[in-house]
Amino acid sequence: MNLVPPVSEYTGVKEALELVTARIRRKENAESVDTIRSYGRILAADVVAPEDVPVAPTSHMDGYAVISSDLRSATPARPAILMVVDTTGPGDRSKRRLLSGRAILVATGATLPAGADAVVPVESAEVEGRKVRVRFAPSRGDHVYRAGQDIRRGELLLQEGRMIRAQDVGILVSLGFRKVRVRRRVTVAVLATGNELTPASRPRRGKKVESHSPIFLRLAEALGCTALDMGIARDDPKALRTALQNALSMSDFVVTLGGTSAGKRDLVAGAVSGLHPDALVHGLRLDRGRVTGIASVRGRPILMLPGPIQAAANAFLVVGVPIINQLNGSSEAGFSVPCVLGAPWEARRRFSDFQKVVYAKLKAGPPAIAEPITGETESMKLLTDADGYFIVPENVKRLETGDWVNVRLVPGFSFA
Repeated sequence: MNLVPPVSEYTGVKEALELVTARIRRKENAESVDTIRSYGRILAADVVAPEDVPVAPTSHMDGYAVISSDLRSATPARPAILMVVDTTGPGDRSKRRLLSGRAILVATGATLPAGADAVVPVESAEVEGRKVRVRFAPSRGDHVYRAGQDIRRGELLLQEGRMIRAQDVGILVSLGFRKVRVRRRVTVAVLATGNELTPASRPRRGKKVESHSPIFLRLAEALGCTALDMGIARDDPKALRTALQNALSMSDFVVTLGGTSAGKRDLVAGAVSGLHPDALVHGLRLDRGRVTGIASVRGRPILMLPGPIQAAANAFLVVGVPIINQLNGSSEAGFSVPCVLGAPWEARRRFSDFQKVVYAKLKAGPPAIAEPITGETESMKLLTDADGYFIVPENVKRLETGDWVNVRLVPGFSFA
């Protein structure tokens, strides 16, 4: 059995991440998928517009396509009269060139006939049989959606590394992309540890239902990964090592739950140490979550989360999410909202010099208000009450009502 010394010194979160992520070997594999099935995937290449949108001038209104110079002298007292010679709708392409003194009835989205340079809305025209009377002088381009007004050919639409959203699927389909190049999904394996645990699907009397891994499996999925449930490993050095080796062989990133501590009985860190890691950090300057471990084994990261749920969530958000971003080759994993603190907050005395994660409930503004939520480290309700979290730097021990904080919103945690 490999023993790791008790945690006596703690490493800063940034330093620990840099040490481990410098050794991560990200696979560059990409694949082509059907565009309509690309939602949630990470783009492997820039997407450039193949054509203008619209490709030709189109009508912005139901109305009459006209030559604006025909109507330059039109007034309420002396209206201009035009002959309606054709009708065209979206998808139609009128072959008739508009001549002076003529008008063509067009629907919204219809391509403007050749020669036309403005549209008179139907509600602004008086119709008598095949004639239309106009009592004002429209300007050139009125109610016309000019070619390329929305998108220009060659324009960068979506950047490599972006997670494809629902509206992104729509624009890709509209531009004729039947396939899109995306990165291979990163596989995140989640392994719970502990003799006291039992699967939720097979509860056993006297055992504790393992409820933490579903949280991190779902968070991994929300971040665009394939989540792999590795079940529960016993508190046995050989069993742990075998389970870790199995998880490493099947995934790009292994997350363990429980089995880390500040004392001698740190089974997971001991098992990881026995795998001859490229880098291993045990103990972070993070409250809560100080007994978190991070390692790299043959270029594959392992995140060793503490058992208490708040500490585990803290470590996953500030360490696990950046690791997933690097593996995905993506800079996107939520965003921050500047908020005013709605109540004072004070650090725990024992670890007040560590970096802190503070969960918050948001209230609409302006400005948005962040109400700090505090509670015991085992409180699951604290997390369900939270909309997001903010980071308090090392050595900052108190924040006052009215102080500005940046609340981070993360997919799967803050929004679906």
